[in-house]
Amino acid sequence: MVTGPVHFSHYSDASVDVAVDLTNTLNVVTGEDALEKPEDLADFIRTELAGWDRVHLDLTDGDLRFVRDLRSRLRSVWAADDTHGAAAVINEILDVVDAKPRIAAHEDTRPHLRFDSEADQPVKRLGAVAALGLSIALIEGGWERFGTCSSSACDDAYIDTTKNHSRLYCSETCTTRESVAAYRARQKAEG
Repeated sequence: MVTGPVHFSHYSDASVDVAVDLTNTLNVVTGEDALEKPEDLADFIRTELAGWDRVHLDLTDGDLRFVRDLRSRLRSVWAADDTHGAAAVINEILDVVDAKPRIAAHEDTRPHLRFDSEADQPVKRLGAVAALGLSIALIEGGWERFGTCSSSACDDAYIDTTKNHSRLYCSETCTTRESVAAYRARQKAEG
């Protein structure tokens, strides 16, 4: 059982961030999609995956469709009913991206687990990294750590890293917005 805030290894934290960031590229409340064209996807990959920022990414509409499907599968992890359901979806993602587990051992870090895609395609690498992040979050943090924002204006996914599993909102922005709305409602009721 986790007794303090969840901190995965640097590599794992980055993978969790990729999974959350990719899941949240579609605003499920407004329908706004940050990945409208292949160029948007290329920018996302360059930003999220170390090393791909130096590579020319010539992505296609097919790559974009693949990642949108991947994003939907990632969102299904948060929508699962329990640990078993979440694990089943993550395993499906690992299959879809042709992920293969590897132990990476670098001189400057401790050995760590990573998933490489056997198909050397940026979109499958993105999926492998995201699946790694969610795998580690589920195994080390537990199903209770997967949450969606409680704000009425947001439904973004997040991984709760608080000590007591108390996180309700995806960001400080949503926390503040809801606090202000509650304060104004109290003031109106009193006045």
